[in-house]
Amino acid sequence: MTDRPQVEGFTNPLSEVLGSIRIAKAECTRLEATSPWGFRCSGLQGKRVLFVFVVGGSAFLKFEGESETTPLSGGNLLIMFDDQPFSMADHSCSRIVDSSEVRKLRVNGVVRYGGGGPVTTLLFGKFSMNTLEALPIRSILPQPLCLNLSQDRSHPFKSVLDLLAAETAQPGMASSFMISRLYESLLVYAIRAYASSTAAPQSGWLAAISDNHLSRAIQAMYSGIRKNWSVESLAREARMSRSAFASRFKRVLGQTPLAYLTRWRLHKAGTMIRSSDTSLFEVAKAVGYKSEDSLSRAFKRELGVSPNGYRRMDAQEIGWTGFHNHASKLNLKDESVARVSP
Repeated sequence: MTDRPQVEGFTNPLSEVLGSIRIAKAECTRLEATSPWGFRCSGLQGKRVLFVFVVGGSAFLKFEGESETTPLSGGNLLIMFDDQPFSMADHSCSRIVDSSEVRKLRVNGVVRYGGGGPVTTLLFGKFSMNTLEALPIRSILPQPLCLNLSQDRSHPFKSVLDLLAAETAQPGMASSFMISRLYESLLVYAIRAYASSTAAPQSGWLAAISDNHLSRAIQAMYSGIRKNWSVESLAREARMSRSAFASRFKRVLGQTPLAYLTRWRLHKAGTMIRSSDTSLFEVAKAVGYKSEDSLSRAFKRELGVSPNGYRRMDAQEIGWTGFHNHASKLNLKDESVARVSP
């Protein structure tokens, strides 16, 4: 079992993951549905992220191709990343209309729809990310994710969604900046809630950053990526003995601390290579390699491709180094490492 998170140990590694996300095409809608009601969504277009928060009332969720429905009630949070069609309704016998018909009723960010019976209030938040940005979040959270938030956790989440609804309905100065920060806050709240739930994994990256000891070492790697780290120095950061730290790190993350550090350096290098014209020498220095040649050897050894080859690859081929298993594309030699390390 891993120790559960403290805020300072949990948020900093997560901030590194979220730091490069660029929110686009954001919108937020409050649906006040009165029984009977029901709608069908054909799926998200592109790399979209959808939040559904049940403020009050109840609903039934059904994904296309599945026979069973999922009951939803106040405090339930649903997050979806893919384009799987789904329907929601107050009852299995209620008439289902296409979501496009419901969206036509949207006025100032609010939709009032249904037959006039008991009300169910839903908050919908939706935005897009590019392929590379979406992959780390998809790898942290199961798809789809449905959480039952307690009162103390649902209040801040609802507050952020209310702010989003107000900002998207009546944009003001720096609205795009505000909307991006609010959606990032939603992701953090969702990941925190999942990390503290009984459904949270006991191994993998999320478990590691939720561990009071391992998270210290991971944070040290992230903030001191240029340092010449050893297992001993990382153990000191984690406030553990060398042997206990190495054993625990391998058990939770499925790889050694230095293998993890290599994957992280290559991810950061890959991000720089793909997003700028920075020379390979400067990239190498920025992520802790002494020369362009040493970075190139690490790329070739770990990913099966040169830095310049990586720069030319299509975004769909790359994924997110360490979060996703790309053995079929990048010839990763240790599939367990590729699967669990960021």
